[in-house]
Amino acid sequence: MKKGQFIIIVIAVAAIAGLYSLPKVVVDNDNEETAEFIDETQPGGVVDHSSEIPEEVQPKINFWKEKLMLNGSMQSNEEALDSLMMVYFQINQYDSAAYYAGQYAESFPTIRNWQKAGDAYFEAFTFALDEQKVSMLGSQARDAYEKVLAENPDNLDVKHNVALTYVTGPSPMQGIMMLREIIEEDPQNQKALMSMGRMSIQTGQYENGIERFEALVRYYPSHVEGNFFLGVCYFEAGQLVKAKTQFEKIKTLNAPEQVLTAADEYLERI
Repeated sequence: MKKGQFIIIVIAVAAIAGLYSLPKVVVDNDNEETAEFIDETQPGGVVDHSSEIPEEVQPKINFWKEKLMLNGSMQSNEEALDSLMMVYFQINQYDSAAYYAGQYAESFPTIRNWQKAGDAYFEAFTFALDEQKVSMLGSQARDAYEKVLAENPDNLDVKHNVALTYVTGPSPMQGIMMLREIIEEDPQNQKALMSMGRMSIQTGQYENGIERFEALVRYYPSHVEGNFFLGVCYFEAGQLVKAKTQFEKIKTLNAPEQVLTAADEYLERI
């Protein structure tokens, strides 16, 4: 198997494991079809996804929408919002969930609600495939998060997410600098170390990746993804003895089957 194919396995393993990762952004410039996204010119601001909504799910959406909206006016009903968002998440319509979270925060502008909106927009951003949609959702996530940071500038989780919207958006270096600032402030920050390490892998800077992942597993010895990616960086940097030790360590951790399989495939190449 070629090196590039192994890197694809690495990224797939991270997604399957459900651990910290960079936004899963894929842009297909050959595809002339534009993915549907929130359309503020439409009533309610959301495109009609009815053809994509399973028949058994539609009544749940209708029920919680009726609880949340009264004569087109947003009601202060957090249970209805959370339940509606959960239904949309379950059918992978992250942009619709984010739209309602954003509208709720606009109507009831508390830090808690803006953070919920920012998290929802960020979730939609990480799964977006269309370039225009990625840009729009990243911008909306930043707008919501900036309101949180204005009140709580020490919220490093929010700062991390803002940084990632820049990394895959309009100002990559600004995002990278933000991640570095987080690590300077909190050298043990899991999310920032993981994101910087993964960017090192994606750009082929394996020595930098080693530095980030060694720090991560020093602070969190049982971190499955960090240990796995450290092995990948050792392997790609030609440090095969260390790579072998690292992949063998994976077998002692509570790692998902997909991670164990990928580790075995690397061991076969050493």
